[in-house]
Amino acid sequence: MDNYLTYILIVVTLLLIVHTVVFVGIYLLVRRAFKIVERLANLQDRAEYVLSSAEPILKSAQVLVGELRESSTYLAQGAEHLNAITEMARDEAADIKDLLGDTTALARREIDRTRSRVEQVQRTLASASDNFEKTTAMVQHSVLEPAREFSYIMYGIRRGLETLMAGNRLPVNRVYQDEEMFI
Repeated sequence: MDNYLTYILIVVTLLLIVHTVVFVGIYLLVRRAFKIVERLANLQDRAEYVLSSAEPILKSAQVLVGELRESSTYLAQGAEHLNAITEMARDEAADIKDLLGDTTALARREIDRTRSRVEQVQRTLASASDNFEKTTAMVQHSVLEPAREFSYIMYGIRRGLETLMAGNRLPVNRVYQDEEMFI
């Protein structure tokens, strides 16, 4: 009986150690995910700053292009090229903004998924702890109490048998005297 209880306690202890290791791993993953999200937020802020800074520059460039058109046809061709570059820059900026938005959404989904995993692990540990307490109570109630009662019953039977077997025995020297008188 003691071996089974020892085995049960060892298995429960190992399970608690495994759960602790899993919690530490999940904690490290969540911490790393938060760092990535912070980096992405900083990158998005920088991209927005670049976009907001580029807009006045683009307006100034358009004014300059208008003046250059008036000057000569050569400058008009240069202005057309500059407009093409401006549109490409806007498209690239829009693509970067979309990419950052997608990356942020992906990071948020991963954080939500990680949070749900952490909650699931917490529920599992709570369940394991409850099961351990229930098992301990069950073992104490179902195994230890009947074992104690059985021990008390056996002790009573042994004392009763000792009393019955002891009877009215005569001391060793008295038995010899009785036998001598018989002979």
